[in-house]
Amino acid sequence: MGFPRRQAAIAGVYTTQQGKLPDRSSFSLQLEAIKGAVADAGMTIDDIDGLLPMSGGNHIGNQAGATDAHQFWAEQLRRRPINLMEVGGASGQLAKAAAAIAAGMCEVAVLFYGKAGRPVGPRGTMTPDKAPRVTEWSFPIHGGYMIPFYAMWAQRYMHEFDVSSEDLAQVAVVDRYHATLNPDSVMGHKGEITVEDVLASRPIADPLRLFDCSLDNDGGYAVVITTAERARDAAKRPVYVLGGAEAAYTDFYVSFHDDWFAEAGHSIRNATDKAFGLAGVSRDDIDVVGSYDCFTVTGLRNLEEMGFCKPGEGADYVREGHTRLGGKMPVNTDGGLLSGSHCGDPSGQMVIEVVRQLRGECGARQVPDPKIGLALQQGFAVHGIGSTLIMGVD
Repeated sequence: MGFPRRQAAIAGVYTTQQGKLPDRSSFSLQLEAIKGAVADAGMTIDDIDGLLPMSGGNHIGNQAGATDAHQFWAEQLRRRPINLMEVGGASGQLAKAAAAIAAGMCEVAVLFYGKAGRPVGPRGTMTPDKAPRVTEWSFPIHGGYMIPFYAMWAQRYMHEFDVSSEDLAQVAVVDRYHATLNPDSVMGHKGEITVEDVLASRPIADPLRLFDCSLDNDGGYAVVITTAERARDAAKRPVYVLGGAEAAYTDFYVSFHDDWFAEAGHSIRNATDKAFGLAGVSRDDIDVVGSYDCFTVTGLRNLEEMGFCKPGEGADYVREGHTRLGGKMPVNTDGGLLSGSHCGDPSGQMVIEVVRQLRGECGARQVPDPKIGLALQQGFAVHGIGSTLIMGVD
């Protein structure tokens, strides 16, 4: 039995304001996003019988995206039992929700996230005042959270494939151009940037500079997924789930090993290959992509790991214009994480931008008549965790 293609569809999406939101709480952003996505679908809160809070925490009290979060939101939204509870990356959660909906386990599920007033990284990490200050598997013991890890990864990648800082900078330049066409992006109002601008931005961790690194801002979003039948009767054009998969491997900043750049890939390749197999489409069929570009090096490596080019060829792929609007496969048309928004756990935003592209709602940044799109969620580098969702319209 194959994946239930086109038996479930995304019927509603919503993003809150993104940026510095000192007057908002995480709860208010999540609630706004849920209500907005449900309204976008032409539904009501009473229709929800599945909850998909994002992994990495709900930023409400001590909830960590597990059963306590489901219980909290079941009380807030329904005051009756919820039939589907999922946790994970956005693309993987929505793929599993599609399968559950097709099986009759639930009918309307909402994926959501929102955070405010909680910095990501060392500034948002509590420091105990006595030993042991970290557990034996805590990555802060190795120093500096994500950026030094990605910087070391970038150095190794640049050495292996003779990639330059100018090559990395191309990703930031394309993202910023797309952001200038997205009035809801955090950085678009600042205008376009050049490769020289990226190289002139202040060093963060060699070889990464300020413009090589994604944002840390507040914001929220939500996605409503339901049966194909209900989606066809919803307020907006249905975006069908064709296939999706997720994978987890190693390197949560402490336990990675060679080969870093294997031709066969790791988690991202595994999830993407499986998603394409389940969806019954090929890479040549993809019209638009939302890719998790937390750093410029990630933007290149994800193209390679997803199989759109070989290891070390990502820079050439971007340089040839394929990922830019007008290219054969535009990537991160909202500005991505580098210039659009990185609101803590932003992987649902890739799904939302692809949905809006497939609906034809993107205005100046619209890809002409897209039929099939892909959203990639990634974390802890391409070896770590990842999920891929392939979507299409009639």
